[in-house]
Formats: sequence, C-alpha cells, structure tokens
Amino acid sequence: MPQTLLLARHGETDLNTEERWQGRIDAPLNGAGLAQAQRLADQLPSGIGVIVASPMQRARQTAEPAAARLGLPIAFDADFRERDFGVFDGLTDAEAAAQFPELAARNAAYRWDLEPPGAEPTRAVVERVARGLHRLRERHAGQTVLLVSHGFVVRCLRHLIDGVPEAEFFTAARIPNGHFLTRTL
Repeated sequence: MPQTLLLARHGETDLNTEERWQGRIDAPLNGAGLAQAQRLADQLPSGIGVIVASPMQRARQTAEPAAARLGLPIAFDADFRERDFGVFDGLTDAEAAAQFPELAARNAAYRWDLEPPGAEPTRAVVERVARGLHRLRERHAGQTVLLVSHGFVVRCLRHLIDGVPEAEFFTAARIPNGHFLTRTL
C-alpha cells in the first residue's frame, strides 16, 4: 500500500525573521510562527494517522496544534532534527562573511564537499534523514504521516524522494515556514 507523507516545515522564529543561521539553536516560534502552526493544522487533509516531528522546540510547537486537532500523539525522531551549521549557527550571512570570509566566499554551508567548522557534513545529514525515512516507511506503511521538521531536512527529503539531483540540491525552491508538501511513497 502506498504511504502518504506530508512534509511540513516549522513555523517562523525570530532567527528566521533576522535571517540568521538557526541550525541546532533550539529557538521557539515567535507570534507569527505560532499563527502559522495553527493555520497549518487547520489546512491539513483528513486521514492523517501519525504525526512525527523533530524534537527541536520549533518543530514540536508547530506539530502541537495539529496533534490537538487530530487527537494524535507526536512521535519525536532525532533523525529529522535540523542540520548543525557549526560556527555559522546564530550568524547572519553578513556576520558569517565578516568572521569567516574565506568560508563565506566559498559558500561553505551550501556545498557537498565543504562545511563550516563544527558543522554536520551535508552527506551525513542526508544519510541521517534517509535512516529516519526508512524507519517511517517500515513502521507506517500504508498510512498518512505528517512529518514536521526543518528547511534543510525537507531539502534532504526532496533529494531522497523526488530525486532532486545533487547539482540542484542547494538551489531548489525552499518550502516556506509553516507550509507542507505532499508526497506519495
């Protein structure tokens, strides 16, 4: 039986509005993000049987209105947490360029073969997300699953599910905060 997967990105945080690298910073949703989470819950189709979320606060807060509306628990899976951007976490692009000019000039956070110091390599994130996706497929075959995670994780899932090639991985359109994509596996 096919499985339907709703790939949702968490609602907005202050770090999003400030255009800062958020990565592993466990920021809460701001007021707009809380409203986005409620709108997301209100827009979900019927038939969802499982909610899975990254354990990070912004993903959990985004999943909570959906869980309340659907009467379902949230299963947390660390394989869907956001990428650690290392020394770039918390910085704007301008701050990263000022503090790490060579890395910023080489676009280190958006490369397959380079990352900022302390960052999780892109391939490692893809492998981690692939592990989580494999588990979702096994545990919830034939069900409709809402997966609430992060921008980079959704990028990885589109690579794994849609076959977005490596050459387009970093340039493919991003899903906005508080929105979701539907995929059939």
